[in-house]
Amino acid sequence: MFDPPAWTGGATGRGVPVAVVDSGWDRGQPDPRALPGVGIDPEAGGVRRSSDDHDRIGHGTGAAHQVLAMAPGCRVLPARVFGGVLETSPRALVAALDWAVEQGARVVNLSLGTEREDAVRRLYAACERARRAGVVVVAAGGNFGETCYPAVFDPVIGVAMGQFGSPFEYRYRAGEALEVEAWGVRQPVPGLDGRVSIATGTSVAAPNVAGIVALLLERHPGARLEQVRDLLAEHAIG
Repeated sequence: MFDPPAWTGGATGRGVPVAVVDSGWDRGQPDPRALPGVGIDPEAGGVRRSSDDHDRIGHGTGAAHQVLAMAPGCRVLPARVFGGVLETSPRALVAALDWAVEQGARVVNLSLGTEREDAVRRLYAACERARRAGVVVVAAGGNFGETCYPAVFDPVIGVAMGQFGSPFEYRYRAGEALEVEAWGVRQPVPGLDGRVSIATGTSVAAPNVAGIVALLLERHPGARLEQVRDLLAEHAIG
């Protein structure tokens, strides 16, 4: 466990819904903070919704656990866009983003991305719709410096990975596509059945930032993306 820094002022993310667009939530781990989510089937054109948000691979459960560790008072909305493998479609991502906005999420975590140029227009439009609705989208950048969408979009907080002493520590790089560098090196992450693995990558850095944003939004309920960026810059380390 890591003690929250003084700037959190006792915030826990209370009242802040966070959508985790990923592989869902392990329903074998009951937690009242994991609200009923949605399953979006990429094989059906990425638009068919169901109530099946159950995680098959653990990736989304891990991301949701990380958000809840950072902001234990928040509520998580799982959106399952992966099935048995970490593959989905741009249409499924767009549908999940729109669903998150409809559900009243204030933060969306995307521990995923694509290099597909044909996805840019649709994904950008969905992220811009979220921004206009007051939703802060946090997305993982590429692990090896590759351009990854939607992390590099202006309406999105893009996240790079680094090594820090605490998940609450991060660097803020104003004007860069991946503006936040957060802990993503050898981080313990619970997955299916609560089994903990040691993971490295931007996909484990992004949920730390999503949790931090949830804390900021509890303290500043009306903050929108540009204000959140200012607050992130204010509380960054160096």
